[in-house]
Amino acid sequence: MMTMTFEQRLSTVLAGRVPDRVPCIPLVYYFAASVAGISAYELISSMSAYRSAIDACFWEAGPFDAMYPLPISMDYPDFNVTYVGGTGLKPVMPRGPEDPTAMLQTPETQTLMAEDDYRAISESDAPGPAGPLLEYMVRLIARNHGEEPGYGVLARRFLPSFAILAGRWLAEMARWRRRGVPFFMSFGFEAPFDTFSMARGVTDISLDLKRRPDEVREAALRMASGMAFIAWMACTFTRVPRFLLMLHRTSNDFISPRQFAEVCYPGVKLIADYLAERGISFSMHCDGNWDANLEIMTTLPENSCFQFDGATDIFRASEVLGDRYVIMGDVDAGMLAYSEPEEVEAYCARLIKEVGANGRFILSSGCELPMNARLENVQAMVRAARTHGRY
Repeated sequence: MMTMTFEQRLSTVLAGRVPDRVPCIPLVYYFAASVAGISAYELISSMSAYRSAIDACFWEAGPFDAMYPLPISMDYPDFNVTYVGGTGLKPVMPRGPEDPTAMLQTPETQTLMAEDDYRAISESDAPGPAGPLLEYMVRLIARNHGEEPGYGVLARRFLPSFAILAGRWLAEMARWRRRGVPFFMSFGFEAPFDTFSMARGVTDISLDLKRRPDEVREAALRMASGMAFIAWMACTFTRVPRFLLMLHRTSNDFISPRQFAEVCYPGVKLIADYLAERGISFSMHCDGNWDANLEIMTTLPENSCFQFDGATDIFRASEVLGDRYVIMGDVDAGMLAYSEPEEVEAYCARLIKEVGANGRFILSSGCELPMNARLENVQAMVRAARTHGRY
């Protein structure tokens, strides 16, 4: 088979076909600061520092088969879109560059979502498919800044932050496209229930699931409709037909399989079906242990992509999901930080042989590359895809 370009390789795998070799696409953010020798504060607060660090990481640890970044630097300094409006969390910046390992924190000591927000979302008469979602995000932003929600917050807070984030994100996509390197996704959202879980906090969302599960489910479905529409618009505008849904609070570590099936999964499936009907690849970043959720997810559209982070048994997942889905993962943080390169390469070779036998496999880090990953271990992961991943 002829050698494919990065874009051809990624598109082939996500379409359920066999590429020339297994692609290697780790999730990269804080590790880039380590490679570049800068602090997390500098990475977050300076786009020029971010670009230099990402470039250094790509060439010294890679090259990777696609860019899989996080938009944290691009939403600095207010984080109105990614954190406040997107997850209902109040971000706390590191104090400064004097502590190079200090990362941005999102403590749940103060939550931004109220229990009556579920009904407000479900009963919203905001115009357009995404109206209720944007209305909800504006409420969170207003509470974060101690202001009254409304068009003023939309104009002063949300729209300027969105314009900055979108401009920086599109510039990065174009910068890497000129180098022949695709973005793994055009855009991403935290899943509806996961957004509620973060915005309410673990204690309150647990009580909500007990006291008002139907309200949570209906609000999640209304949010899902808006997310699906915006995802389609973003994929169309960027000409990158790939979308990522982040699932940080719906694993078996947080909720039961029954709660997942009844309250959370309907919204996930709505988004997946909507995008599949429009020819857009649907990927999920599945944090935590998903062992007991796998069976129900076999009703998702064919070629949906599951990224696992090491807590899920990826080998069992491969058996349950069969040859209809793409699996991504799952070299975990501990291995990348503390193992030897030979151990990393051996584990990657096993993943390729057992999970990637049918070609629907992307070798990746289990969640984000840790800040303290050993450079030689990341290089071993990349090397394994090239050495052991030929079809």
